[in-house]
Amino acid sequence: MLLEKGFKNFYIEAGGDIQAYGINGQGTKWSVGIQNPFDPSQIVKVIRLKDMGIATSGSYRRGQHIYDPHNTNEPLAEIVSVSVIGPNIYEADRFATAAFAMGAKGINFIENLKGFEGYMIDKDGMAIQTSDFVRYL
Repeated sequence: MLLEKGFKNFYIEAGGDIQAYGINGQGTKWSVGIQNPFDPSQIVKVIRLKDMGIATSGSYRRGQHIYDPHNTNEPLAEIVSVSVIGPNIYEADRFATAAFAMGAKGINFIENLKGFEGYMIDKDGMAIQTSDFVRYL
Protein backbone atom coordinates (compact mmCIF):
# COMPACT_ATOMS: atom_id res chain seq x y z
CA MET A 1 0.00 0.00 0.00
CA LEU A 2 2.82 2.40 0.81
CA LEU A 3 4.48 1.71 -2.53
CA GLU A 4 1.18 2.32 -4.30
CA LYS A 5 0.92 5.69 -2.51
CA GLY A 6 4.34 6.68 -3.85
CA PHE A 7 6.47 6.13 -0.75
CA LYS A 8 9.97 4.99 -1.68
CA ASN A 9 11.83 4.83 1.64
CA PHE A 10 10.29 3.10 4.65
CA TYR A 11 10.83 0.48 7.31
CA ILE A 12 7.98 -1.47 8.88
CA GLU A 13 8.25 -3.72 11.94
CA ALA A 14 5.41 -6.13 12.64
CA GLY A 15 5.78 -8.61 15.48
CA GLY A 16 9.56 -8.55 15.19
CA ASP A 17 9.59 -9.09 11.43
CA ILE A 18 10.87 -6.27 9.22
CA GLN A 19 10.09 -4.96 5.75
CA ALA A 20 12.58 -2.40 4.46
CA TYR A 21 12.26 -0.40 1.25
CA GLY A 22 14.64 2.16 -0.15
CA ILE A 23 17.16 3.80 2.12
CA ASN A 24 17.19 5.36 5.60
CA GLY A 25 17.56 9.03 6.53
CA GLN A 26 21.35 8.80 6.30
CA GLY A 27 21.16 7.56 2.69
CA THR A 28 22.23 3.99 3.46
CA LYS A 29 20.54 0.62 3.66
CA TRP A 30 18.38 -0.03 6.71
CA SER A 31 20.13 -1.70 9.68
CA VAL A 32 18.34 -4.58 11.36
CA GLY A 33 19.57 -6.42 14.45
CA ILE A 34 19.13 -10.13 15.04
CA GLN A 35 18.41 -10.62 18.73
CA ASN A 36 20.32 -13.07 20.89
CA PRO A 37 17.69 -15.67 21.85
CA PHE A 38 19.49 -16.31 25.14
CA ASP A 39 19.78 -12.64 26.10
CA PRO A 40 17.25 -10.39 24.33
CA SER A 41 19.20 -7.29 25.37
CA GLN A 42 21.99 -8.33 22.98
CA ILE A 43 22.21 -8.23 19.19
CA VAL A 44 24.19 -11.07 17.61
CA LYS A 45 24.26 -9.77 14.02
CA VAL A 46 23.40 -6.52 12.28
CA ILE A 47 22.28 -6.86 8.69
CA ARG A 48 21.72 -4.21 6.05
CA LEU A 49 18.59 -4.35 3.89
CA LYS A 50 17.09 -2.50 0.95
CA ASP A 51 13.84 -3.63 -0.69
CA MET A 52 13.75 -6.86 1.32
CA GLY A 53 12.21 -8.44 4.37
CA ILE A 54 13.55 -10.41 7.31
CA ALA A 55 11.63 -12.67 9.66
CA THR A 56 12.69 -14.73 12.65
CA SER A 57 10.94 -17.83 13.93
CA GLY A 58 11.80 -19.42 17.22
CA SER A 59 10.68 -20.57 20.62
CA TYR A 60 12.58 -18.12 22.83
CA ARG A 61 9.88 -15.42 22.98
CA ARG A 62 6.53 -17.13 22.65
CA GLY A 63 7.51 -20.60 23.81
CA GLN A 64 6.82 -23.74 21.83
CA HIS A 65 4.27 -22.71 19.18
CA ILE A 66 5.75 -24.25 16.01
CA TYR A 67 5.70 -28.01 15.55
CA ASP A 68 7.09 -30.58 13.16
CA PRO A 69 3.96 -31.60 11.22
CA HIS A 70 5.27 -35.17 11.02
CA ASN A 71 5.67 -35.44 14.80
CA THR A 72 3.46 -32.93 16.63
CA ASN A 73 3.97 -34.62 20.02
CA GLU A 74 7.71 -33.93 20.06
CA PRO A 75 8.77 -30.35 20.94
CA LEU A 76 11.35 -28.74 18.67
CA ALA A 77 14.43 -28.44 20.84
CA GLU A 78 17.44 -28.57 18.47
CA ILE A 79 17.33 -24.90 17.51
CA VAL A 80 16.06 -21.72 19.15
CA SER A 81 15.83 -19.32 16.22
CA VAL A 82 15.99 -19.05 12.45
CA SER A 83 16.15 -15.66 10.73
CA VAL A 84 15.40 -15.56 7.01
CA ILE A 85 16.04 -12.72 4.56
CA GLY A 86 13.82 -12.74 1.50
CA PRO A 87 12.29 -10.56 -1.19
CA ASN A 88 9.54 -9.49 1.21
CA ILE A 89 8.35 -10.00 4.77
CA TYR A 90 5.64 -12.48 3.78
CA GLU A 91 7.98 -14.88 2.02
CA ALA A 92 10.67 -14.48 4.68
CA ASP A 93 8.17 -15.30 7.45
CA ARG A 94 6.72 -18.28 5.60
CA PHE A 95 10.12 -19.85 5.06
CA ALA A 96 11.45 -18.96 8.53
CA THR A 97 8.54 -20.84 10.09
CA ALA A 98 9.03 -23.82 7.78
CA ALA A 99 12.79 -23.90 8.44
CA PHE A 100 12.25 -23.77 12.20
CA ALA A 101 9.80 -26.70 11.98
CA MET A 102 12.53 -28.69 10.19
CA GLY A 103 14.93 -28.33 13.10
CA ALA A 104 18.65 -28.39 12.35
CA LYS A 105 17.96 -29.34 8.72
CA GLY A 106 16.07 -26.08 8.18
CA ILE A 107 19.17 -24.04 7.37
CA ASN A 108 19.93 -26.44 4.51
CA PHE A 109 16.42 -25.87 3.20
CA ILE A 110 17.03 -22.10 3.18
CA GLU A 111 20.46 -22.59 1.56
CA ASN A 112 18.73 -24.22 -1.40
CA LEU A 113 16.07 -21.51 -1.86
CA LYS A 114 16.95 -19.03 -4.58
CA GLY A 115 16.75 -15.43 -3.33
CA PHE A 116 16.78 -16.31 0.39
CA GLU A 117 19.46 -16.35 3.07
CA GLY A 118 19.31 -17.54 6.66
CA TYR A 119 20.93 -17.45 10.09
CA MET A 120 20.16 -20.24 12.58
CA ILE A 121 21.07 -20.45 16.27
CA ASP A 122 20.94 -23.86 17.93
CA LYS A 123 20.16 -24.79 21.54
CA ASP A 124 23.87 -24.61 22.42
CA GLY A 125 24.25 -21.08 21.05
CA MET A 126 26.09 -22.14 17.89
CA ALA A 127 25.16 -20.19 14.77
CA ILE A 128 25.11 -21.39 11.19
CA GLN A 129 24.46 -19.12 8.25
CA THR A 130 23.79 -19.74 4.60
CA SER A 131 26.64 -19.20 2.18
CA ASP A 132 25.60 -15.76 0.90
CA PHE A 133 24.31 -14.37 4.19
CA VAL A 134 27.52 -12.35 4.45
CA ARG A 135 26.27 -10.09 1.61
CA TYR A 136 23.93 -8.50 4.16
CA LEU A 137 26.48 -7.83 6.92
